[in-house]
Amino acid sequence: LALVAAICGLVSRHGGADADAGLARRGLELLEASSRRPNIIWVMADDLGWGELGAFPATPPAGRPRLATPHLDTFAKEGLVFDHAYSGYTVCAPSRTAFFTGRHSGHFKRDGLNGETLTPEQTNIPNLAHVLQGAGYVTGAFGKIAPFTDPLVQGFDAFIGQISQSYCHNMYPQAIDTGRGELNYNLSGNHQAVGRELCMEHPERYNYTIDVFHATAMKWVEDHANAPAPFFLYLGYTIPHAGGWDDAPLEREQGNPVPTDFHYGGTSWPAVEKDHAAVVTYMDHKVGDLLRRLKNLHIDQNTVVFFASDNGASNEGGNAED
Repeated sequence: LALVAAICGLVSRHGGADADAGLARRGLELLEASSRRPNIIWVMADDLGWGELGAFPATPPAGRPRLATPHLDTFAKEGLVFDHAYSGYTVCAPSRTAFFTGRHSGHFKRDGLNGETLTPEQTNIPNLAHVLQGAGYVTGAFGKIAPFTDPLVQGFDAFIGQISQSYCHNMYPQAIDTGRGELNYNLSGNHQAVGRELCMEHPERYNYTIDVFHATAMKWVEDHANAPAPFFLYLGYTIPHAGGWDDAPLEREQGNPVPTDFHYGGTSWPAVEKDHAAVVTYMDHKVGDLLRRLKNLHIDQNTVVFFASDNGASNEGGNAED
């Protein structure tokens, strides 16, 4: 029903309970009549403030414009906005534990969950990936995969990203994780001196983790676009969370690493504020690219896309509280 509500959201937004129920029934009929169940994509941002997107009302500090998020703004306008939804917790791992297990954080202790990790041995706790895999979905995870410790045993058929939350704060590591291994996916561009100025002056020489997550996820989508089984993609960006350039977890939150500052580079803002604004816009471009690819692959009408953040904004990395 949640999926049907998302599909029908464009027309049910202001129709009242009766209209919602009728459209939900019609949506179920359409799905049952379809020869193929919808693909599902969940894009998870990391520490994104709700007021950082143009789609939501916010007042920026005096003299500063709103951050540029045109693709997400259009996505919100054309789709359904869950403006009464809340994250499962105020910080990363517990929030994602609540998301994947469907358990309220107040019940973690009762259910044997520590809110930090979810291990293969906890077979008594169903998770979203396992449920969809059992329903016939091909499942792929790219990016930050907390709280899972062994994603290929915990419901995912493919994985490239970062298991350790500490390592996730380095956006230019020498290696990330794939399959059932750790630090076994080499990022050769980062085996050299790295730093804010170097990585921004010659971004083509380095491997920015967001680019790697996104590129491998898009290749996976293309490979499964016309496959017999529907797919579930979990795309976990590690931005706009604060991060660093050193090999994590050493000095892991030095700022907001990003390959370019876009138009924010010409402002008089502190460097970390320019970078933070740019990383939000950078993520917006990635979501825009995802949506374009779905249209080009002719699967946009049979793919349900969700976008959310694990929790709200943070002042880590030197960001101002306002």
